[in-house]
Amino acid sequence: MKTAQKSLVLLAGFAILAILLVASILLEPKAKDTELTVGFTAEFLDRPDGYPGLKKVYGLEFAEAPKQMDPGLMYKACADGAVDIICAFATDGRIAAYDLKTLEDDKNFFPPYFAAPIVRSDTLEKHPEIRTALNRLAGKISDEHMREMNLKVDRENDPMEADQVAREFLLAKKMIQPEKNPEENTGDIITIGGKDFTEQLILGEIMARIIEHDTDLRVERKLYLGGTMICFNALRAGDLDMYAEYTGTGLVNILDEPAISDPDKTFSVVKQQFSEQFDIQWLEPFGFNNTYTITMRRKQAESLKIMKISDLNQVAP
Repeated sequence: MKTAQKSLVLLAGFAILAILLVASILLEPKAKDTELTVGFTAEFLDRPDGYPGLKKVYGLEFAEAPKQMDPGLMYKACADGAVDIICAFATDGRIAAYDLKTLEDDKNFFPPYFAAPIVRSDTLEKHPEIRTALNRLAGKISDEHMREMNLKVDRENDPMEADQVAREFLLAKKMIQPEKNPEENTGDIITIGGKDFTEQLILGEIMARIIEHDTDLRVERKLYLGGTMICFNALRAGDLDMYAEYTGTGLVNILDEPAISDPDKTFSVVKQQFSEQFDIQWLEPFGFNNTYTITMRRKQAESLKIMKISDLNQVAP
C-alpha cells in the first residue's frame, strides 16, 4: 500500500513538473523576435573606435557575438535579413539603395573621419608637384558625390569599374582633360595604395589620375590591399608612397589617442603627430566625412522604435 502511495505521489510530482514546464514554454517571451543579430567587419571588431569602444560607451552586450563580415557583403546581408545590425560607412550609397537606416550616434562616440591623402615626406621632397596636384582635390568631393560614386561601383544592375567612375568624376569637375594620355608619361614611378573597400578603390584612382594628368610621373596602383594597418605599415616601410586615410582613423586607430569631436582639431593633431612621429604628411582633405555608422533595416528599426544607438539597449540583454 505504501509503495502504491509513493508511486502515486511520484506520478503526481512528475505531472506537476510537466505542467510547469509546458506552461513556462508557452509563457516564455519570444526573445528571437527582438534579439538582434549583428555583423561587423574584422577591422571594426578590433579597433578602439569600433566595437570595443562602442560596447564601453553605450553599454551594449548582444545575446550572440557579432559575426565577422566582408565589408562588400554586409549591406545586402542586412537588407536580406541575414543580420540585423551592421557597421556601415556614412558615404556608402547602398544605405539608401537598400532602404537601411543609420542610427543616431547620440553619445558622439564616433570621431570625424574626413578623408585626405597621406604621403611620405621623402616622396614630397623629391616630387613637390604631387602636393600641388593632390591639393587641387581639397574640398571638391562632398558626401553626396562620394555616395553616388560608391553606388555606381556597388550597384547590382550595371555596375561600373572604379577607374571609370573616377575618370567620370574628374572630367565632370573639369579637373582633367580627356586628351591627356598617361601612358605617355616618362617620369618616376609613384605607388598608390588603398584599403579593401570600394571607396578606397575610387579614391586611389582619383589620386592616380590627377597625378598622371598634372605631372609627368607614372603611377603604380596597389589598391585593395587590406585594412588600415596593412596600408599604413606599407607606407612607413616605403612600399607605398601614399594612400587615402581618414582623420578619425589616424587619431584613434593609429595614434591611439582619444576621439576628438571637432574635425579641425582632429586634422590638426594627426597632421602634426604623423609628421613628427612617422615623417608622413597629411595633405588637404577631399571634403567628405565618411564616419562609421550603426545601421539597420529601416522597417525593423521603426517597428522596434530604435532611432539612436542607445535605443539598442531595449533589445540587447
